[in-house]
Amino acid sequence: IMNVYPSAFPDLIGKQGAVVRKIKEELNVEINFQDVPKGSPPSKKAKVTLAGSAADVEKAKTVINNILMYCHDELTHPGQVHEELDIEPWAYRYIIGRAGSEMKHIQANWKVRVNIPRENSANDKVLIVGEAEPVSKAKAYVDKLIWNAENNAKGRDKADTATADPWGDEEPVEEWMKGYMYKR
Repeated sequence: IMNVYPSAFPDLIGKQGAVVRKIKEELNVEINFQDVPKGSPPSKKAKVTLAGSAADVEKAKTVINNILMYCHDELTHPGQVHEELDIEPWAYRYIIGRAGSEMKHIQANWKVRVNIPRENSANDKVLIVGEAEPVSKAKAYVDKLIWNAENNAKGRDKADTATADPWGDEEPVEEWMKGYMYKR
């Protein structure tokens, strides 16, 4: 028996049950997910029951823990790798973008999955999961996004450059200039 947050069930089950089916077939174990009543708090863990020989159950637990922690395992997602990025929570919005646009762009452009940690996530780092080369390219892009966010402040946070005179230092006031000067 493993206790798992219900929000992780879709990752464990997979599209049309592909992930759970692969674990069952390859490791010869039986897996049952506890029914989660509607309206139950998302912070409450549910039981995932594993049945089979002790060695197979241990292997299945390892696979499930890898999926919970890294969103993939070699058994269920062959050829996939992950990259962990240590990004501050304030910078998540730059990875997500307006209405998720940046995240959709990253995922579609490099055919990777980007996982941003939530309160019930097993891993507290941003994960990029996919094949090795696209993952490294997506990581470089995310690093650039975060660098730009840290170094190109806009709006209220922008350094006060507007007060500097673009024409340079003022010359001393001469007598002929006084007629044109505005006095406050």
